[in-house]
Amino acid sequence: MLSRAPFVSVVLFLATGILAGDALRTTVGMPVVFVLIAGGLATAGCALLYRFGHQTGFSIGLAIWMFLLGAGIKMRVEVEKDKQLVLLHTLKYTSYTARVTTIPEKRSNSIRFEVNTEQFGNGNHWTDYPARALIYLPDSLSAVPQPGDVLIIHGRLEPPAPPQNPGQFDYSQYLRNKGILVTAFVNTGSYKLLSTHSKAKPSYWPESVSQWAEGRFRAHISDPDAFALVKAMLLGRRDDLAQEQVGDYVISGAVHILSVSGMHVAIIFLAIGAAFGWLKRWCSGKWIYLLLMAVLLGFYALVTGLPPSVQRAALMCMVLVIAEVAERKHYPMNTLAFSALIILLVDPCALYDVGFQLSYLAMAGIFLFYESIYGIFKPGNRFMRFVWQVSALAFAAQIATFPLSLFYFHQFPTYFWLVNPLVVAFTNILLPAALVLLLVSLLGISWLAWLAGEIVTFSARLTDWSASIPRALPGYLLENLHLNLMEVVLLYGTMFLVWYALYSRSLGYLKLAAVCILFFVTVSITNTLNSYSTTGPVRFQVPKHVVLGFKSGNALYLLSDKAFAADSRAFDFNIKNYAVDNEIQHIIHVTAP
Repeated sequence: MLSRAPFVSVVLFLATGILAGDALRTTVGMPVVFVLIAGGLATAGCALLYRFGHQTGFSIGLAIWMFLLGAGIKMRVEVEKDKQLVLLHTLKYTSYTARVTTIPEKRSNSIRFEVNTEQFGNGNHWTDYPARALIYLPDSLSAVPQPGDVLIIHGRLEPPAPPQNPGQFDYSQYLRNKGILVTAFVNTGSYKLLSTHSKAKPSYWPESVSQWAEGRFRAHISDPDAFALVKAMLLGRRDDLAQEQVGDYVISGAVHILSVSGMHVAIIFLAIGAAFGWLKRWCSGKWIYLLLMAVLLGFYALVTGLPPSVQRAALMCMVLVIAEVAERKHYPMNTLAFSALIILLVDPCALYDVGFQLSYLAMAGIFLFYESIYGIFKPGNRFMRFVWQVSALAFAAQIATFPLSLFYFHQFPTYFWLVNPLVVAFTNILLPAALVLLLVSLLGISWLAWLAGEIVTFSARLTDWSASIPRALPGYLLENLHLNLMEVVLLYGTMFLVWYALYSRSLGYLKLAAVCILFFVTVSITNTLNSYSTTGPVRFQVPKHVVLGFKSGNALYLLSDKAFAADSRAFDFNIKNYAVDNEIQHIIHVTAP
């Protein structure tokens, strides 16, 4: 398998190097120059081994070189971030100018968007310095800044606070991985919106196209829930989704539908292929097909606002099309790994993005497990065959992603096998119809836009209905599930060994898989016993509340003010992860008088 997919090994060594680079930087403080020197020596060694035909030695040298390359580029990126933080901290300024780069996103009490700083001012002296930042403005604004607008803001930018509680989500590290090092909460009277004409620049086309698409959807989709769903699925903005609507997708295991992801690009890719695949039978039709695929995928990517998930999925699809048009044999796992290689070389921090991890695992699961799952059952009816194909795809993707989903989200939807095929089937209608709606709106064909809008609305209602099915069934969501990193690695090791045993038809790999399962059970039981036996006070810092914790067995006693006992949001953000990680079954609130 690896001989047909050499880029899989290359990406694995590169990713391991990226992780090692972070460890070397944070634990031993190794200077990046040492890694660069080692990389130079590895390069020379690889060249010599290749020159004298030592294939095995060259393969080992290449693996070491990719490892060092990953470590080097990650450490270099982090060094630059540290330098930027130090400079921003020492820079003397009372105000700064910032250009809005993203479409405003509604939050509970604010409006959030990313900016690029341009100048920092102290009195009459201004210093040019570019930096990415996250800005929060009050939600009561009469004029909301748009992409390309320039703001002059009075105040300072500050790094986001690190987590204050055990197990708490590290928001500062999350932003750092996205390249955002500083944030600011800006009051109404602390900024001024400057007029600008930069929105016509190509760099702001994705935001402009996305806002235009939102206007077209709003004009042709009258149902508020259907509009909110389409806006989330195609434009990646959930601010119009109702809380219960989001909850339905969470408990059905289809919450990934609400985020623009590689699956959406794959559906559009397959729809374009089904609509124009006949062109490939012409003499020069394959080049016309390639051009149409590039234009339509590019248009869809612009509509979504070009988030990283769409960029990597579109890249993978175009690699597939180019290989097909060029009549080159391609192995899907190799193509998938090649697109990941390009992304990680450009942005090594993408490895830490949950969407990146889940989307590539889902695609790998489909490539590796789909055929085996689909072969279990051979329906003769065309409709049943389609249903089983969609179900097999859902199973393959869910199998590949569920360990990591448990690690991050601590829950498992028990009826995903029932709901996901329906959701995916209706999404296969909704997404292409929504793209057709935008295309015919662009061409000014009003009656066809109306018809496409009705199809989009109807399919969106069916999608919402499918996601709501589990609420009527018992035990629809298993919550507070916990896996540590070792358990996740063991589960994926077991999956790979079982798959490779079937692939190579070797019983030995099944025996190794059984050993992995035994080791997994041992680790899980040990962790549970250690967690249960730990007793003592726990330090919590919750803004606006006073909270003292004491853990005893699988119970957590929280002594707090009365307001905290009723503040579920404060508990979820500050304490819930600790409770899940330590397998707490009982939360006992003790309120102070």
